Amino acid sequence: MRKVLILLPNRQLNQLSKTVLPIKVFYVCHALIMIRKIAYIFFVSIVLQLFGFPLGAQENYEIRKISFKGNRSLESSYLLDKMVFDEVSYLEKLLTDNEPSLFNRELLDLDLERLRKTYQSEGFVKAQVLLDSLKVNDEKQTVKLNFIIEEGEPYTIDTVIFKLNKTNPQINIDSIADHNIRKLFLLHSKRFSDEALKEDIAAIRNIFLDRSYAYVDVDYEIQLDTTQHLVGITYVINPGPVSHFGATTVKGNNHVDEEFIRKQFDYREGEDYNKSLLDKTRESLYHLQLFSVVSVLPQKDKTTLRDPIPVNLYIEEAPRMNTEFGAGYGTEDKFRAFADLTYLGFLGTARRINIYAKHSAIEPYYLSVKWTQPQLLNKKGTVSINPFLGSNKEPGYETRTYGLNLPLTYRFSKELNATLTYYYEKVKQQIEEGDSEFPDPEDENYLYNKSGVLLSSVFSTAHPKFSPDQGVNLSMGMKLNGYKFGGDFSYLRVWGDFRTYQKIDDLVLAFRGMIGGIHSSDDSGFIPVEDRFYSGGSNSIRGWSRSDLGPKRESGTPLGGKSILEGNAELRYPLFWRLSGVAFFEGGNVWEKAFSYKINELAYAAGGGLRVDTPIGPVRFDVGFPLWNEKKSPQFFISVGQAF
Repeated sequence: MRKVLILLPNRQLNQLSKTVLPIKVFYVCHALIMIRKIAYIFFVSIVLQLFGFPLGAQENYEIRKISFKGNRSLESSYLLDKMVFDEVSYLEKLLTDNEPSLFNRELLDLDLERLRKTYQSEGFVKAQVLLDSLKVNDEKQTVKLNFIIEEGEPYTIDTVIFKLNKTNPQINIDSIADHNIRKLFLLHSKRFSDEALKEDIAAIRNIFLDRSYAYVDVDYEIQLDTTQHLVGITYVINPGPVSHFGATTVKGNNHVDEEFIRKQFDYREGEDYNKSLLDKTRESLYHLQLFSVVSVLPQKDKTTLRDPIPVNLYIEEAPRMNTEFGAGYGTEDKFRAFADLTYLGFLGTARRINIYAKHSAIEPYYLSVKWTQPQLLNKKGTVSINPFLGSNKEPGYETRTYGLNLPLTYRFSKELNATLTYYYEKVKQQIEEGDSEFPDPEDENYLYNKSGVLLSSVFSTAHPKFSPDQGVNLSMGMKLNGYKFGGDFSYLRVWGDFRTYQKIDDLVLAFRGMIGGIHSSDDSGFIPVEDRFYSGGSNSIRGWSRSDLGPKRESGTPLGGKSILEGNAELRYPLFWRLSGVAFFEGGNVWEKAFSYKINELAYAAGGGLRVDTPIGPVRFDVGFPLWNEKKSPQFFISVGQAF
């Protein structure tokens, strides 16, 4: 459908709301606008050359830098993505295979037009983009471009109206609008955007697709008030007939039984059509980890409005046997290596077994066997049996442990899951000479049993996975050891960790806060060393080495504590290619007493680092400086993954 946007003062909108200008008038106006733009570009070209910018002399010079002034509303990175030209620094050119853009007057004019259209699509109808200056280096044959942007006043949303193209007694459009208006981006006082309009149209379609209207069509009408820069949007909806699910055809399965696959369906043949049920079915099948591809496609036919609607389900099974190996180096764990083997369909259906082994300086050995049964009780529940054995060699203790975990996980949604685990562990700890905190300090080894339950929950909207730049991550846990569950010690350990990520232009602001406490119900107050809190290290307060911040034994080794409080703030910024930098400020400490937090005893650190983006996550190098502590020296860390 061809649409004509007519700019009219508000007082004329009501009078001409039912008037459509001849299409020839629109094309004449459009031609006049183009003539004006061409004349403007010609004028700017003349002026630039008169004032010492011989544009032709820089043809094919490399574009070293592109900068913007006046872009208060749109990020520079967003504007650069819309341009033909791309900046490549000398260092980036030297270290990578990225080829710099070459200056060309025609491409410059094209980018000026692209930038103007970008602003117009974001609601800045009268935005102007000018080339402020060309900084030319004839010796190096490079050019730096600087653009000045006059955004002008943006158009904002005044009214949003839902309207059916014809009366339908089965649909209460006002009720639907009231319940779903918050799902839209373009609400009252929000800045208009073409992209947001497209997303809102898709959201409105989904509302009706979930209400059995498989053939819904959504159009829109725009009303502009040029005097007050307001936009009114009317969504015109043609719901079409009520539709139903037809038969489902399953293709692509080899080992997985079709009957088992059909049990994952959230819809049934003959039921009212609902797009969300198809999405849930796809999600349920993916969650089984049996398939690498899942496609659930309704076979709609808009010409005949076919009903019921058949569904084609196509899957590609993941390999039955999956193996992974890896090795690396870090300043804390030194050389590390792991092997991970998973067999899908073990003992039938979606059951799987996993064997995992790893080695590092911190964990000399760890071996785990885990059998998993998905869909316990319902589709969202998973139970596992996980015997394991391993050893830990931390700065404050050395232990050898074997035991059994029985975790039950429930997935409430994509963002939220919770796990309840019963565990039993038998621990042997090597005691330092002269250490009097253990019941029998004369014995070289100290043996004890642990038994209890661990409840943990994670809510996360942070993405992307390896290096988040948006969203939040909240994890909480409670460990109840001993009491009625047996074990040699009775204590309660609780903690919470909150992280948030905010992208601002090219920068990412990341914050983390962590708090925890342990309460002992025993007269001795003894807490196993591996369950105490420790602070300091590459993922903690980086001005201190691993576990070095907090209480110490007489020997100088970390003692750990029953209370912890940490806070981290990090600014992440791109440099070039796959390289980025960070600057951070952190504070925290550990205290011996339970739930005791002394703000005046917090230790602080600041520093910076580099990140190299890789397929397995960023490889990082950090240096942290202890603040207001002359006895401590800077700490250096090499590791994989962001600090938080």
